Amino acid sequence: MPVLGTSTFRVRPGMTQGFLENVTTAKKILERLGGRVRVVNRIVGTDAPCTVIVVESADWKAYGELQSKLQTDSEWQAFIAKAILNNRDPDADLIGTSLGADVPIG
Repeated sequence: MPVLGTSTFRVRPGMTQGFLENVTTAKKILERLGGRVRVVNRIVGTDAPCTVIVVESADWKAYGELQSKLQTDSEWQAFIAKAILNNRDPDADLIGTSLGADVPIG
């Protein structure tokens, strides 16, 4: 059963290009480490307009493995430090996170 982690961002005015560059970098790293990444622009609905980053793992075991890798991967740690931790003027504001799993039906 796939596990989906989401991060919802509101991009600051005039900062779309930098935000998308960071998302592109994050996607490459996350996929190298075993996640599947989708990027969705929410046009209507809760928190719209916003961008939702979805990181999918095949199951809970794969999710745990991905989380472990993120804690020790030097490229990911450097990216997080640059894009978030040491960035006083980020391109977007994180407005929500969630974790869910597919529900098998039928």
